[in-house]
Amino acid sequence: MPGKCHSGRNGYLTDCDGKLAANSLTEDELQDVLDLVEKHGNITEASRHTDLKRSTFDSRYQRARDVLGEKNASQLQDVALPEFPDDDISPEEIIAHLEKRWDKKHAHEQAKRWFEIKIKSDDPFGLVVVGDPHLGTHTNWALLKRDVDIMANTPGVGCLNIGDTVNNWGGRLTALYAEEDIGRKTERQLARWFLKEANVPWCCWLEGNHDVMNSEFATYLRAINTKKIPMLDWQAKFQLVFPSSTIRVDASHNHKGTSVYNPLHGQKRADLWGEDADIFVAGHHHTWALQQHENTGGKVVTYARARGYKFHDEFAHRHQFNEEQFGSSIIFIIDPTAPPNCRVKPFADLSEGAEFLTWKRSKR
Repeated sequence: MPGKCHSGRNGYLTDCDGKLAANSLTEDELQDVLDLVEKHGNITEASRHTDLKRSTFDSRYQRARDVLGEKNASQLQDVALPEFPDDDISPEEIIAHLEKRWDKKHAHEQAKRWFEIKIKSDDPFGLVVVGDPHLGTHTNWALLKRDVDIMANTPGVGCLNIGDTVNNWGGRLTALYAEEDIGRKTERQLARWFLKEANVPWCCWLEGNHDVMNSEFATYLRAINTKKIPMLDWQAKFQLVFPSSTIRVDASHNHKGTSVYNPLHGQKRADLWGEDADIFVAGHHHTWALQQHENTGGKVVTYARARGYKFHDEFAHRHQFNEEQFGSSIIFIIDPTAPPNCRVKPFADLSEGAEFLTWKRSKR
C-alpha cells in the first residue's frame, strides 16, 4: 500500500508508488537503509540495489542518520565520550595566514621591479654583461680568465651574469654528462669560484634555463650567496642610479621573439611593447650583436646580445649554427654627466671597453 516500504527485487527496498515520504518510515525500515549502505560501501551503489529513485534513497538515508543517530546519542547519555581537538587551525585562520603570506610575496615581487643599484659618484661606469658562462668542458677558459682578470681589476666596473652558469644537465639531458669531463660536484665548485672567489664585482645574477634544469643547483647558488647579490629568475629590470642621472636596464636571459634576419629581434620587441629602458640586453643564443638607434620619441636606445663562453658545441654544429668568435661579454660604458643621447657606449670586446673606461675616468 502507499506509504509503506517493503521488499522489492532481490529482497531490497522499494517505493510502491514512488512517492513514499522518508519521514513515514519505521525505525526498522530506516535501519534497513543504513544496513544497505554499509553492505555496498556507498550510497550510489546501495541505491542501485533498490527500486527507488536516487533522490528518494538519499532522502531516506539522511532521515535514517538523523533519527537513528539521535536515538543512539540518547542511549549514551550516561557514557562520557572523548572530544578530540581539531587537527588544524580554522578556515578563517588559514585564510588570514595565506593573506599575510600573499602580502609578503607581493611586496617581494614589487621590490624586484626596477630595483635601484646606486652608484656613489658621477665618474664613468662600466656595466659588464657576462654572456652564458657554461663553466665546464667546452668553456674557452683562456678567454674567460682574461675577462675575469679585467673585471676584477678595472676600477669603476659592475658585472651582471646573464645566466647558464654551468650546464647543469637535467631530465633526459642528464645523459650528456657522459660526454663531459666533469659532473655536478665539479660544476658546483666552478660556480662557487665564479661567484665568490674570482673577485668579480657582481651586481646581479640571472638564472637561465640551464640553471634550473636541476632545481637543486639554483638552490645551491642562493645558499652560497652570502654577499646577497640580487639573484633573479630569467630577467632583471633595474636602474643604475647616479647622483646626476639614471640608466634603466632590461636584462633578460632571453627576450621573447626571434628572427632569422635580426639577432636583436627580441630586444626590439621588448622596446616596442615593453617598459621603457635605455639598455635591452640578453644572452642564451650563443651569438652576439649590438645596435644603437634613436627611437620615435627621440631617445637613443641600446640593444645587445652577449655570445657567452661555450665553444665547440655539438648541438650548434649539428644544427648548423655559426660559431661566432667575438662578443662573449658586452661592456656598456656609461657617462652619467654626458648629454642624454650620448651616455651609453657599448663594446663587444671587454679589453677595448675597459681601456676606454679607464681613459674616460682619467679625464675626471
